[in-house]
Amino acid sequence: MESKWARLLELDRRYYLHNYYAAEEYSPTPIVKAEGAYIIDDKGNRLLDFAAQLMCVNVGNCHPKIQTAIRESLNTFGYVWEKYPTEPRVKATRLLMEDILGGDGWASKLRFVSTGSEAVEEGLILAKLYTNRPHIFTRLWAYHGWTEAAGSCTMIRKARSILSSPRGHVRDVPGFYAGGYFVAPPPFCYRCPLGREYPECKVDGKLGCIGLTERLIGAVGAETVAGVITEIFMGVGAVVPPPEYIPQLRRLTRDLGILWIDDEVVCGFGRTGKWFAYQHYLPEVKPDVMVLGKGLVSAQLPAAGVVVNRKIAEFFEDYRWWHTPTYGAHPIVMAAVAANIEAMIEEGVVDHAAKIGEYLGEGLRRLQERHRCVGHVAGEGMFWVVEIVKSRETKEPFVEEDREAVYAGDTSNYPLSIIAAKCLEKGCIMGGFTPNTLRITPPLTLVEEEVDRGLEALDYALTVIDGMCPSQP
Repeated sequence: MESKWARLLELDRRYYLHNYYAAEEYSPTPIVKAEGAYIIDDKGNRLLDFAAQLMCVNVGNCHPKIQTAIRESLNTFGYVWEKYPTEPRVKATRLLMEDILGGDGWASKLRFVSTGSEAVEEGLILAKLYTNRPHIFTRLWAYHGWTEAAGSCTMIRKARSILSSPRGHVRDVPGFYAGGYFVAPPPFCYRCPLGREYPECKVDGKLGCIGLTERLIGAVGAETVAGVITEIFMGVGAVVPPPEYIPQLRRLTRDLGILWIDDEVVCGFGRTGKWFAYQHYLPEVKPDVMVLGKGLVSAQLPAAGVVVNRKIAEFFEDYRWWHTPTYGAHPIVMAAVAANIEAMIEEGVVDHAAKIGEYLGEGLRRLQERHRCVGHVAGEGMFWVVEIVKSRETKEPFVEEDREAVYAGDTSNYPLSIIAAKCLEKGCIMGGFTPNTLRITPPLTLVEEEVDRGLEALDYALTVIDGMCPSQP
């Protein structure tokens, strides 16, 4: 096995255009198998995936129902263009629109594409065509993808396809931003970018960040804004909003006649203990456009989609819409999507995620009590964020740039880097995208013993960070 992987890694280094690492620091861990909540390396180590890789393997790897559906569909289909309906597409559509969304009373039509970035692109096109308006509002620290419009809505510099050198040089993609995208403040109450304190930030009950969002939209001109796009829980930015934020934002967009585009690529399909994160705020909060991905098929094949309300659906039905993704509604993928949704329903995965998420949250709060480097814990279901600080009293982060960090130069002393390495020593993969913040997003199917194993690894890693905190007075 060792000689085999020596040759494979030689070919990998020679021909694959790698990201995340410069060639001089590329030292990969070959993965030979993935099953359930684990990935297995070339030495046979079973690594517990406490991040669901990219927050996407919701029911775990190699789910037998999904694998069976893929194998069976391969006996019937190769490729069928989405111009022609197939049974797998109809089945996946019915499951999503009737069994999951049917009771919420807003969803009318959906369309499938291949990736979350592609779905965001389509959602923005839909909004602009429907309203005939050019402008979109996004938020600081948002992540919506890496293609042009989705990337223009992404407000974490590190996640915008930049180059950053181990020697400190940084290069952005020249001319990356499309025009017409504007930035509103995020609902980050722990360390508010507006310098406010929650809940004292509210004026007549309205959050400060909502008030500023309203003013910014007014400055641009509400009649020129097609939509506001938001994640409910910010996956890359690692922000969990206060309970008032989403209802107030939805009310604001409705009052101003602007579409709300709900990006559920990360939060959807059980991640927050509901099928979709907006359902925490029913009946007041319902999207106009909803973007899907990742958990739609538990990342077993490329799949994403967009759901629209009745008014938007009826508008598009009056036109021929010349918009053709080559792999949209691919029949093999549709079979996997249907099987994933059926498995989640049959196995009660969403209810389990809510229950085991409470257990995970309790464990993280216990770690907060034990470790002085843990400043803040927030989350719901199987989506949690942990803020790492030098001092709880001042909330000072270890890396001053925090969510604006571009990961240039030496990043080995970043809390996230240290914690990830220490957790790996204990056979656990821990994730995140910003230097001072952990993002805990395991597969939804974990049991208590696996949660305990992840928490033990994190406990071990946080002890190291505690030693980096200044001495208490």
